[in-house]
Amino acid sequence: MLKQLVYELSRGFAYRGIAHGEMRTYTVWLPLALTVLSLAVYIVLPVKPALVGSNGLAGSLLTLVSTLPGFYFAGLAAVATFGNTTMDREMPAPAPEVEMLVRGQRISVKLTRRLFLSYLFSYLVVMSFALCSALLAMNALASSVNVLQTSLATMTGAHWPWLVLRGIAGFGLTFVFASMVVSTLHGVFFLTEKIHQP
Repeated sequence: MLKQLVYELSRGFAYRGIAHGEMRTYTVWLPLALTVLSLAVYIVLPVKPALVGSNGLAGSLLTLVSTLPGFYFAGLAAVATFGNTTMDREMPAPAPEVEMLVRGQRISVKLTRRLFLSYLFSYLVVMSFALCSALLAMNALASSVNVLQTSLATMTGAHWPWLVLRGIAGFGLTFVFASMVVSTLHGVFFLTEKIHQP
């Protein structure tokens, strides 16, 4: 029962588990490159923008990201109900594969375009909700974070532990956002062009 529950609740991340030679480019390498580039730009800025608060980057990003789950849900619904028969054909060789739990057994399934896009938009829905939640928490806890920063500096007598924590959080959030951007552009390519190719 617990195994099935964990499987069902984590299927939004199945897109990252799709096996294909090009998938790592979209799920790891491009988001990682965008993350490193974004953080490098932030580091070299002579005047760093505020990250939290009324004029912070988190609030501005939340305004953008909070509109996305609805669009991704609509995309998922459109893909699931789209009537084109080419959507249900197996993707060209080598077809991407994903593991599914069927009657308690894990099996590898070659993906159709409909399944691939369903996994992609499910992933985007989950990632946009996660990012919205993280940004809301950052803004809501901004005062507590300032107290924590002061306490940590007082206890350790150094500022580097706070910089490490801040760097890890910044890297993680930037990677999630970059992954969402890359996956969105990949989905746009598929919906615009790839589904119409033989």
